[in-house]
Amino acid sequence: MTSPLESNSNRFPLISVVIPVFGSTTTLGELISRLEVALSDECEAFEIILVDDGGPDENWVAVASLARTIHQVIGIRLSRNFGQQEAIAAGIAETAGDIVIVMDCDLQDPPESIPRLLEVVRAGGDIAIGTRAVEPAGILRNMANHAYYWFLSKASGYQIDPQQGTFSAIRRPVVEAYLSLGGLDRPYRLVLDWLGFRVERVDFERHNRQDGRSTYTTWRLIKLAMSGVVFQSTRLLYISIVAGSTTSVAAFLLGVYFVVNALRGTPPTGWASTIVVTLLLGGIILLAIGVMGVYIGKIFHQTRGRPMYIVRTRTSRTQPCD
Repeated sequence: MTSPLESNSNRFPLISVVIPVFGSTTTLGELISRLEVALSDECEAFEIILVDDGGPDENWVAVASLARTIHQVIGIRLSRNFGQQEAIAAGIAETAGDIVIVMDCDLQDPPESIPRLLEVVRAGGDIAIGTRAVEPAGILRNMANHAYYWFLSKASGYQIDPQQGTFSAIRRPVVEAYLSLGGLDRPYRLVLDWLGFRVERVDFERHNRQDGRSTYTTWRLIKLAMSGVVFQSTRLLYISIVAGSTTSVAAFLLGVYFVVNALRGTPPTGWASTIVVTLLLGGIILLAIGVMGVYIGKIFHQTRGRPMYIVRTRTSRTQPCD
């Protein structure tokens, strides 16, 4: 029997490609051309959804121009810069394809690797994740990246590969499960792990950035890391409990030691030991309060009922945009 995702010619009926856009607009034309070549033998039809994540006006000018001239291109403009994860969610919500591909707009994710992702999905895989064969440049960035994913793996309870990004192909059931989650925090890569579908890795060579530079500052990376940890697990709360309990026991034993020495006639002198213990306790208390504050902040944002993103305008699927 023919799979519902494939026609008799072993081609997918419809493939949707979701691409967040923030800068790097000079590469969009080349990206679309290479996508047309990569998908021509893989599907009967495809759509390319470009999500302008509240970038400069020239972002939308470029996206709208492509939507006018290429009928497969659909443009979505968010009301402001919500972030890459939100832009991905906005794009996925607009898809109609049996398979959805998510990739970056700067040509670091090569369209020529898409057939390999589709091959995994065609063979029955639910999710095909692109895995970088070579680590990104920058020793400090690599060390920070590995440290974050090591900590995230420990916090979440399962292994997360630091070489895997958003470049992926997912089946329609995965898309529906992803969209059903709701909530403001929906980090794409981590959600795919959480959903529990079968994930297959596909090695590819990530290319150098063709235009612009990464908009992820150090602060934004830290914020994204904290958001990912909080999304995955509540183990940070338990870690703070263990740290507080351990320190309390150590402080109690140190107090017993001082009392015993005092009874022996050798009371402790100076203030070094006292101030060190005070600073240690204070640091752990502030750390625990900070961890709880992050979780409470997430609850606060969730209870306000605000949407994850707001679409300012979109181009029509059948009519050129204004």
